[in-house]
Amino acid sequence: MKPKRNRIFCRDCNRYKTLFESESKADNFIKFNHEEIEACSGHAPNRSYYCRSCAGWHVTSKQEYDDSLPSLTDKVLDAYRATFSKTLVPDNRMLLRHADEIMSDIAKLIKEEKPEKCASLFQEVNSIFQRIPDTDDIIKYKESLLLRYKKLITKMDCNMLDASIIPMGKMQVSVTESKLKELEIQYDMGNYDVVNELLQDALDAVSNVDDGPYKLELNKRIKVIGTKSSIKAGIEAIERMRNPDKNSLLTECEENLIKVDLSYVYGEYHECVKLIQYVRRVYDVALTIEGSEARKKKIESQLHKYIELVSVALQAL
Repeated sequence: MKPKRNRIFCRDCNRYKTLFESESKADNFIKFNHEEIEACSGHAPNRSYYCRSCAGWHVTSKQEYDDSLPSLTDKVLDAYRATFSKTLVPDNRMLLRHADEIMSDIAKLIKEEKPEKCASLFQEVNSIFQRIPDTDDIIKYKESLLLRYKKLITKMDCNMLDASIIPMGKMQVSVTESKLKELEIQYDMGNYDVVNELLQDALDAVSNVDDGPYKLELNKRIKVIGTKSSIKAGIEAIERMRNPDKNSLLTECEENLIKVDLSYVYGEYHECVKLIQYVRRVYDVALTIEGSEARKKKIESQLHKYIELVSVALQAL
């Protein structure tokens, strides 16, 4: 007779089956119950087998079974091992993250004036770059790390490093970096006329850099400094004017408030801040001139509205 106890759901068979603790108990069950079960159901178990899924023994009426065929549990375990083994092998992105961490250590050592400890770390980073192919999924990440690597190299004495890990054009990059540093210093000091004089020298230095992505990044930095300097110099020039045109100033405010609105819609909140600061300064000049009070009030109302909206948006980031 079929036992009513020790029945569990077997995932290999996808149905309930009786579980026996040992092969001998399963065989004894067949020996003493075979005839009764066959009389009741027309078929009866004739052999026992070990089930890996249930970690015990079942009985079956199937005469033949190929033990070489993998069970469902075997297939699941094989798939798990295959997946697990892949996680143990660091992928390219993981290696690049490791390179990023090493470069953070290099930057710290340079700041602490311990460049002599950086040579082996540079070697390790360069080795990682050499091992990783330029595949589409990581190319941008790798290029950004290469830019950082080259910037760190410019802060080192070439004699302390193996020539094989120093990118070509290091001298040109060093010259350009020094030009950019001078630009930034003059801008921070408010010497906008000097900045405008130095811009062309910096652009000429960048033109000698061979590395395409790094060249683009340098040009972008120069463009940012030049734009900010021109804006501030322009506002100061307006403020020095004795009789600036009121309508031109108000129109400038209105047109830039439209740009603020567009930048806000597209989520470019930091650009909004720059535009609001510019409008604020132009508006302050316009306030010194009498007339057009309605336009002034409308501009001021819009300024307050966007200042509040952008402040809330930035806090939510």
